[in-house]
Amino acid sequence: MVRASLEVFDPPTGRETVSGSPREKIQLQFNPAELQLTKSAEWTRLNEKWASRAAVPEFMGSRPGVLSMTVLLDGEDQRKSVDARVRALLDCCVPTKKSLEGSQPSPPWVRFRWGDFESVGFLAYVRNLGVTFTRFSSQGSPERAVCEIALEEIGEETKGQNPTSGSPSSRRAHTVIAGDSLQSIAHQELGGAAAWRAIAELNGLDDPWRLRPGTQVLLPGRDIK
Repeated sequence: MVRASLEVFDPPTGRETVSGSPREKIQLQFNPAELQLTKSAEWTRLNEKWASRAAVPEFMGSRPGVLSMTVLLDGEDQRKSVDARVRALLDCCVPTKKSLEGSQPSPPWVRFRWGDFESVGFLAYVRNLGVTFTRFSSQGSPERAVCEIALEEIGEETKGQNPTSGSPSSRRAHTVIAGDSLQSIAHQELGGAAAWRAIAELNGLDDPWRLRPGTQVLLPGRDIK
């Protein structure tokens, strides 16, 4: 039988999206009975009164995948106590000593492995760990624990973009407040009132002087001419 495991890696230095050196492999005593994987995409849709059915939405980005599972720890395996197994999982939620010494605190990165199951084998961090101890020895040592683990996908650095700064051609959205006009939005967001025409064209606005508070308007990149 192939056993599931949690591979633990040193976090990278800087803002790389490649894991550091392997730290350890936490072998699960029992394979999970079920895995829950969620993944979503974020879209925005602006109101468009000229659309016959609905305005066309714009894709804004992918949300990270989240893998959730329930893991059982049992003290019948004398090679490692339940408490020691729990501590190994807890260590995945605190900065490593090496990252603290390098002034870039970060917990380890992890990867869930189970045979050739690729859909859940992404690099991740432990987003949440909940432990319920359900059995104890007469000396007070835990003999069984149920762990609820949630792993969130690390993702990849946007190609051609410094992750610490926004791309000048990236699109954003502005939420309209009372008193806003396209000219004032262009001046505030793009550095010049003359850019209001680009905003109007991007959003298909036939009356650029009438904006309803609470709605959103997409903004073109700052590199517009």
